[in-house]
Amino acid sequence: MKRLMAALNIAALAAVLLLLYNPLAKLGLLPSLSALLRGGTHEIEETPVIVQQVKNIAQMFTQIYHDEYVYDTGIIRTPVFSQNKRLIFIAKGEVIAGFDLSGLNEGAIIRRDKSIVVKLPPARVLDVVINPSGFETFIEKGEITFEESKKFHEDARRIFEYNALRKGILKNSAEQGRQTLEKFFRLLGFETVDIIIPESR
Repeated sequence: MKRLMAALNIAALAAVLLLLYNPLAKLGLLPSLSALLRGGTHEIEETPVIVQQVKNIAQMFTQIYHDEYVYDTGIIRTPVFSQNKRLIFIAKGEVIAGFDLSGLNEGAIIRRDKSIVVKLPPARVLDVVINPSGFETFIEKGEITFEESKKFHEDARRIFEYNALRKGILKNSAEQGRQTLEKFFRLLGFETVDIIIPESR
């Protein structure tokens, strides 16, 4: 089992390398593959233009929290002579956390020889995903309107996010991001890597 987990970690790291290397090389933050093969040196300029291009990478996902919740509206009282309503459904979805890179400033990436400092924004919830197939109606009494159904589904999303935050998704996301980027830059030859991530509020 440990060997399988180690293999999965290596595969995940390789995927990160493939996803991140080319965009960062095109931005001038890393040497191109041809430069690496030639063994030449590559100087990185620290300019607002480079930081602006990094912003275009937009988001980095580092943690996913899967959840399942039974939502019960309870009895919804309606006007006299109308049938009372109730809806019970099971929602299944996931909360995705990571980093929004669109807010990077000019001092976010600093490189000197074999040292690099990367200042990330705090980890945050980037999305709460519940696909239509993730909702399974268990009990439905009376006529539930579209607006009511939409509200109940939004409530489920808020519950998922609350549960994920309570279980430490942001702390785990920040640590995963720190470890992933540190491994990434060390594999590129940097001897000193400092990933700075403020605590999430």
